[in-house]
Amino acid sequence: MKTYINALLNNRQKSTDKRSMWLINMNIRTLVGLMQLAVCVVIVLHIRLYTKSLDLSDALQTSPTPAKIINTAIIESSPKRAPIIFKCTRKYKVAFTFDDGPHPTYTPLVVKTLNLHRVNAGFFLLGTSIQSFLSARNNLSVHQYERPRIGYLLLQDYSLIEELFAQHDIYLHGWLHEKINEMRLQTVVDNISTQLIEIGLLKGFKPVYRAPWGIGTAPGTVNGKAILSQILNQIGLIPAHWTIDSKDYLMQIDEYNLTNNILKMICRTKGGLILMHDNRPTTANFLDGIIRSIKASGHSIVHPSEISRQWNNETLINKTRRFTEFLRHRVETIQSSPAKLQAHRLFRPVEISLPTGQRQNNILQSIDANVRYKGTIKVLPNINDFELNANNTKLLIKTASKAE
Repeated sequence: MKTYINALLNNRQKSTDKRSMWLINMNIRTLVGLMQLAVCVVIVLHIRLYTKSLDLSDALQTSPTPAKIINTAIIESSPKRAPIIFKCTRKYKVAFTFDDGPHPTYTPLVVKTLNLHRVNAGFFLLGTSIQSFLSARNNLSVHQYERPRIGYLLLQDYSLIEELFAQHDIYLHGWLHEKINEMRLQTVVDNISTQLIEIGLLKGFKPVYRAPWGIGTAPGTVNGKAILSQILNQIGLIPAHWTIDSKDYLMQIDEYNLTNNILKMICRTKGGLILMHDNRPTTANFLDGIIRSIKASGHSIVHPSEISRQWNNETLINKTRRFTEFLRHRVETIQSSPAKLQAHRLFRPVEISLPTGQRQNNILQSIDANVRYKGTIKVLPNINDFELNANNTKLLIKTASKAE
């Protein structure tokens, strides 16, 4: 009996040991599973944080964010890769042009890279971007209007803009980055003339205008009958386009594909004007490699006016500058007198005059090359109603215009 009891106790002990081992094994498996789950959670969180950082980077590209928020050290310390070489049958000349700036962070980096390589470029500045740039640098808050307070623009200090682009040309891109073929006719004139008043007297300014998205300034749409061509001619501006679209605005493009696209297009178009955007981190980060690759491939980087020689028309440059002074004087005269300001509440520096039966609120229709505006338009004042004096220092009203 005693032996039987001992046997039962031994069996019970063994059973207990097995159960304990099973529990221990289960605990170990559970612990390992929890650790694996924790690792997965950490990985997922990192991916989400990385995605949010990319979204933030994208947002910074289009919003007027002060420079101090963005870490420029990441861009400036990026490793330099060997230049990409893509040979053509011939060597061509290219010039850099940039749209949509200035951006408080990325544009200075772009300019710094250009200056290091001794490359002269042209910048098609946006009116609202200029005000955002100045407000970010001066810690001011500037509201953006479709029709800004013209008097305010005359009081701005633009020396920062002149210093930044001291070795480059300044061109017009309009006040707002909007599709001008969806604007009313007078709004088109406001959009262009307002920015001319804003920056038309800056050092390095050339009277060249490129519309957002190139609408209406592409070679196939520039003709004497197109209404935008008429407007630009009567304000004293030269329409501009591009030859090579770098596609630096594509969100997922990397340095190799961006550079390779530019090099292939240089061969295809036999050189010309390169379109880029100085308000994007992609451009600021990859520009150095692009310049080195273009040079390594045997091409020359020249001043934009060497590609488009009409951009350097000294007579038109002087005349448009005097015309800008005339427009600014008109604004100052109205702004300085409360009585005149009250009487001219709807005052516009440049107004559009249309043939009988046409209305100023009509949408701009003659952008498309196949659409012709029936009749002619006139903006007032009109640069063609003036001529330069012998010293090119003053505008004189033409005799025929006086008679009218």
